Amino acid sequence: MQAETVLPDPAGSPALRVEEHGRFRVVVLAGEVDLAASSAVRICLRELMVDGATHVLVDLRGVTFMDSTGLGMLVAARKQARVFRGSFGLVAPSPPVARVLSLTALDKFLPCYASVADAVLADPAAELEPTA
Repeated sequence: MQAETVLPDPAGSPALRVEEHGRFRVVVLAGEVDLAASSAVRICLRELMVDGATHVLVDLRGVTFMDSTGLGMLVAARKQARVFRGSFGLVAPSPPVARVLSLTALDKFLPCYASVADAVLADPAAELEPTA
């Protein structure tokens, strides 16, 4: 069963929704993830992990733009997941985001999946390693 929490969309923040897929919490983003928006996403991810979510995914299919602060936020979230002995991965980065991840080689550091189902099928204990 899938549960969903929709968070308010403060000015400057991307649309942000949290879904529950079994043991996974999926943060679904849409819009631009830049300096103005990264803070809200960072806070959401941190609160999920502090509240006990050990397997966190960020669905990026609806993200139209991501700058270096957005990338930094994703790297920090992966590191934080490791501190909490959890896993962190990205789902379906949109073409503009996939390009930035590739140009910065972060696609080698941040596990990426084609779909939430693919990530859920992966063994969370296996660190959610990237797929080719």
